[in-house]
Amino acid sequence: MSLAKNNLAQSAANLVQNNTIVALGTGTTAAFFIEALAKRCEKNLTIQAVATSSDSYNLAKKLNITLVDINKITHIDIYIDGADEVDENKQMIKGKGAALLNEKILANFSKKRIIMIEDHKYTQKLGKALLPVEITPFAYEITKKELEKLGYSSTIRKDNNSNFFKTENQNYIFDIKLPHLLDEPKKHQDNILAIPGVVETGLFIDLCDSLIIASKDAEIEIIS
Repeated sequence: MSLAKNNLAQSAANLVQNNTIVALGTGTTAAFFIEALAKRCEKNLTIQAVATSSDSYNLAKKLNITLVDINKITHIDIYIDGADEVDENKQMIKGKGAALLNEKILANFSKKRIIMIEDHKYTQKLGKALLPVEITPFAYEITKKELEKLGYSSTIRKDNNSNFFKTENQNYIFDIKLPHLLDEPKKHQDNILAIPGVVETGLFIDLCDSLIIASKDAEIEIIS
C-alpha cells in the first residue's frame, strides 16, 4: 500500500462532514479515498455519494457507501479526487483515468472541491504531464489535424488490446504533449474547446478549492 496515497485519503476523508453529498473522483488516489471514506461510514459518518465512473461507483457499492441517482440531487457538498498535475495557482491537468468529462461536470457543480496529490505532481506551471482531450469518434482525424494547426501534437489513446480506447460516454481521448509550459492555461483551454469535435479538455480551471499534498515522506500539507 502506498503510504502517501493512504495518508492523502485519510486526510481527505476526515474533511467530509455528516449528512453531506460527496462526489467521488476516479483513479488510484480516488480509490484510496473511497476506501477511507467507507471506513468512516462504518463508524458514525452518514453521507450520500455520486460517482464519476463505473469503477468508482462499483467500489463504493462494494464498500456499502450509500449511492444516489445523480440526476435527482439538487446539490453536491464536496468533490474529492486526485489529479495528474497541479500548478501553484491550483489549476490542474486531469484525465489520466479517462473520466475527465464526468469529473469536470461534478467538480463544477460542487460547493467545495478538494484535490489530493503527491508532491511530484505539484509544479510552478502546467505542461509536463500529457493533456487528455475527449473528442467525438466522428471525423476524429479532422479534429486531430485542427489541433495540430494550433501546435498541439496528439496521440489517440488505446486500450490493452490496441483498439481505440472509449470513455464511458463512448468518446475517444487524444493525449496531447504540450509544446511548452503553460503561462495561461485558460487560454489553451479556450483554444482547444473552440475546435468542433472536441468534447472537453483535461484542463481544470478554477476547480480546486483546497489542495492536499503528500511529501516523499508521506507528510501532509493542505493548501487552501
